[in-house]
Amino acid sequence: AGQGVEPLRTNPESEFADGFRHKLIQRVVSVMPIADVLKSKRMIDHEFYNEVHDAKTRQDKMRCLYKALDSGGDSVKAEFYKLLRDNEPFLVDELESGPSRSQRSLEAALGHYRGSVKAKYGREEKRSSITLTVKPQIIQKYNNGSFKMITTDDLLETCRSQTVVLQGDFGSGKSFIAQQLFLDWAVENTGQFSLVFHLRCEELMCSGKKNLIKLLSCSSLPSEEISRVLQASPEKVLFIIDGFDELRLTQDIFAMSTHTHPLQKAPPEVILCALLRGCLIPASKLLVTSRTKTTLSKLLKGELCFTEVLGVSPLCDLDLKEIFRSDHHTVTENITLLAACSSPVVCCILKEKMEVAPNLTSGLETTTSIYADFVSTQLEHHCLFESTKFLMSLGELAEAGMLNQEVLLDKKKLHLVPSHENPLLGKFLSEKTILRETKLRFHHLSFQPFFTAFFYVLLESQKKVEDLLNTVAKGWALSCWTSRDFSSADVEVRLSENLQSVIPFLCGLCKTDVIPSFFAKQNIAVPVDLKNQLKNWITYCSQRFQKQHMLFLLRCLHELHDVTFTKKVLEDLTILDLSDTPLNTNDCLVLKFCLESCRRIRNMKLHIASHHLKVLESKLLCCEELTLTVDHISGDVSGLISNAVKATNKLNLKEFESHKSHFYQEINVSITNGEITIPTGAGKKVIDSGMDSVSMLKNWAERRSDEEDPSSSSFFGTGSQNRCLPLAATFFGTGSQNRYLPHAATFFGTGSQNWSLPLAGTFKEITADWTGASSQPLPKENTSEGMETMNRTTEETDKSSSTPVQVFSPQLSKEDEVLYRIASWDPELLDGLGQKQPAGPLYNIECLSGSISGLHLPHCEIISVKTVESLSVAHFTGGNVELLKPLEVTQTHVVFHIRDLSLFGLIKSIFFGSPIAAQVLLFLRPFTPDQRDKILNVHLLPKNVPVSEVRHFHQNKTYVETSSKCFLSPGHEYSLSCQPEECEVQPKTELFEYNYDPNYHPTFEVFLAVSIEEFMLGILDSEAGQGVEPLRTNPESEFADGFRHKLIQRVVSVMPIADVLKSKRMIDHEFYNEVHDAKTRQDKMRCLYKALDSGGDSVKAEFYKLLRDNEPFLVDELESGPSRSQRF
Repeated sequence: AGQGVEPLRTNPESEFADGFRHKLIQRVVSVMPIADVLKSKRMIDHEFYNEVHDAKTRQDKMRCLYKALDSGGDSVKAEFYKLLRDNEPFLVDELESGPSRSQRSLEAALGHYRGSVKAKYGREEKRSSITLTVKPQIIQKYNNGSFKMITTDDLLETCRSQTVVLQGDFGSGKSFIAQQLFLDWAVENTGQFSLVFHLRCEELMCSGKKNLIKLLSCSSLPSEEISRVLQASPEKVLFIIDGFDELRLTQDIFAMSTHTHPLQKAPPEVILCALLRGCLIPASKLLVTSRTKTTLSKLLKGELCFTEVLGVSPLCDLDLKEIFRSDHHTVTENITLLAACSSPVVCCILKEKMEVAPNLTSGLETTTSIYADFVSTQLEHHCLFESTKFLMSLGELAEAGMLNQEVLLDKKKLHLVPSHENPLLGKFLSEKTILRETKLRFHHLSFQPFFTAFFYVLLESQKKVEDLLNTVAKGWALSCWTSRDFSSADVEVRLSENLQSVIPFLCGLCKTDVIPSFFAKQNIAVPVDLKNQLKNWITYCSQRFQKQHMLFLLRCLHELHDVTFTKKVLEDLTILDLSDTPLNTNDCLVLKFCLESCRRIRNMKLHIASHHLKVLESKLLCCEELTLTVDHISGDVSGLISNAVKATNKLNLKEFESHKSHFYQEINVSITNGEITIPTGAGKKVIDSGMDSVSMLKNWAERRSDEEDPSSSSFFGTGSQNRCLPLAATFFGTGSQNRYLPHAATFFGTGSQNWSLPLAGTFKEITADWTGASSQPLPKENTSEGMETMNRTTEETDKSSSTPVQVFSPQLSKEDEVLYRIASWDPELLDGLGQKQPAGPLYNIECLSGSISGLHLPHCEIISVKTVESLSVAHFTGGNVELLKPLEVTQTHVVFHIRDLSLFGLIKSIFFGSPIAAQVLLFLRPFTPDQRDKILNVHLLPKNVPVSEVRHFHQNKTYVETSSKCFLSPGHEYSLSCQPEECEVQPKTELFEYNYDPNYHPTFEVFLAVSIEEFMLGILDSEAGQGVEPLRTNPESEFADGFRHKLIQRVVSVMPIADVLKSKRMIDHEFYNEVHDAKTRQDKMRCLYKALDSGGDSVKAEFYKLLRDNEPFLVDELESGPSRSQRF
């Protein structure tokens, strides 16, 4: 018949879907968008769509989608092909064009990309011979507190985690290292990465919303090639995120929905955070440079590898000759300059300075003096003698950048001649064109805080300095909060971390004798109050932050270079703990200056590389107890041990011995009263292991033992003769007091409690141990007449005393006594003062014998010119009031003459509303084992209220002794926040005022479950609206949680509410689809509750508003019912 079956025709789209099935399953990203369209066109049914939606991984979603494609036939596969080409055109083109063509195209694009990198970064490297000479010192930190020195080559190879954080101060060389790694990849064309992107955050912040591919295509690599590499081998891609601090993150970043699609548009900071969190390209490797790690550690999930740049390795003579040429002797002969060269930026500044003026100015003792000398040299070289306007303009620009956390600055804010017409300006600023807009950038980023500090000096603005110091102190306190609470404080913490670099420069500028010619020629005077402000702040913070920020405070002391003040600060410390981070060369020089200023340190802990010990060895023995953590025990350490034995000091030595497995074993050696001890259980094992460092100590100890007593047995014996004693006691800080607990004791097993109390406004963390707090009997503070007794002689007049009121009179003898008690301020007497208010307690003073001519009343004001003018003394006698003018107002007391004795009290103007020094006192009420709650009384009082006076009224309660200094504003309302949320506080808010209750009733009461062992308190200034989030969730959130069961059963308008929440981006696409696809109304509500729980209080509050709009009668019924009272 000549007839047969016609040949089968398969369309190319269907063949594409079948032929590349395996590769498409592995590489397609936009699975759900394609499935959504196919479902909307009814080409896949509801069951298939749900399978795709519920699959966990992208690959599993594609496998489920292929089931639907196979079921639907060629027409569905053809539609899938069209949708795939629309969503991922580069992937389709690559597969259709075959591997050889795409590979050649990729190699050509990568070759061009590498060439552009070499051209750009090679030129930048040649500008500075320093980058070719110095070798950065990088340490890798481990969770057990150990560290290891590594090279730049080890930076990415030894860190097993996907994200490596490179941390370091201003000018430590982080960006140098990032650029060098990028350039090495481009030059060598080898290594573990096929593609590297160097993302400068400062530049990315100038762009608008883009998707990841568009963001990366700014690097001169075509978008299609970027997509190919990211899809084919994401594990061979390295993202260098340079300058994380320049991302202007808001607190919303912590609660933002997950950004997972490379083609989804978003602000650059959202995309970068998605990369860091592993939501985008999770297989890739990341290197992040940052000045701090607080935000990163709380923002990111999973294991992070933290490394820190300490500066550069000590420069040898050959290095110095390469950098400074014929002037290298000037640097080698000056120990300060040699140590300062550990910072690449300072090294660059010195090099540039010496090119202009080879003869260095004498007396460069601090980092600030090096910067100021460089500026002075440039001004003189360019003959700009009237430079105030120039410095003011640079300072104003720098301050704007510091406050806005910007590195690229608006050119319009600089009121000077452009840099291409002004050679002097070009020494400090460079122009950069981004998106056709010209931006300004300081050559060295550390110039920005320096010129900000100079700007504050020129302005003579006490207010700006006060705001700066308060912002930094508050940020420091907020940084200690847990991850759950940190999101609300993150913005303030990052601003604090950015601004704190201004403070050392302010301290350095107070030392005008370092560069006197500069200040004299420019007719610049440093404000008198500035140094006092800084000293007060350092004194406060040194007691408040005895561990976290102590190294920073020592740098400030070094910049001030005030030996007397440094001695006072250090000798007031219970412990000097610098064990968090190994010290670099410059830090050792700072510490050496501080130790030279005082005779004795009670307890000091250092984390230090062994080769740095030479700088400090002669000064370390001033410590009564010294704990050293070193990378290895070298000959330098042995010398220190020998001297410690001779000085009969207590030395605790810790070494972390490295192994190939990256496990670090801690080796402890302790010396007390001339004897070496090793901890129980470790000594024999360590000795038998044959470690060189311990063997060296063994030999040294045996020699010493034989020399002193040949008949004595070897210290490092075997078996029962081995003297393995406990390493000393574990230190536990309790404010200004310290306790030593046995090493083997369980801390909470003894009933101890760790209290931490940040105070908002100037936040304050207080640690307190209440175990045994009441074991010390209260001192007998009142005589039978209810008066406090003071014995004073003329010789004791200038000495500080624990008694608040001091007297002076040449006629007092040793037997003369002065009695006083604290009285209540009479409201009628206060009315007679006019526009005045109390500024402290009212003292009733009597002299039993002899006579006195004057008094010192304690005040709690922050000293300034306005403070001195506003304070006066009220003398009440016979129903009349007399206002006395002070003779002197010191840092702590108001001094005035008197003619007779009666009632005296400090008063000040009601219009003077600045914060005052205050204190937070904690008293624990007695409780029995059958009680459900413990009750803690919290008292907010001015600092000049004697603690003994308050304790007298609360003798039946346990006084929790703490370091409780803070600053509060009279007339402001404060609230108390408590973590964990099981704690309750009453009242919600309370007014802080001078005229406190005479019986010292508590300001707040905190109800704690007996089982609670640790909690945190935060004081919030309600008027300022800043600080810690309130204790309770808002009522809307409580409504959503409290009526969950009833709302699931009764809400009708689920989809309209979900539609609005999705439009406001408060629930993401996946949650919305779950709600949409649920069959019953109740199941839809259950799915919606998953989204509400994920979004937190803000989303629940919006849900409440929408529910009230849609179903007001239901809301009213639930709120008015009996369950509401049960909730509250």
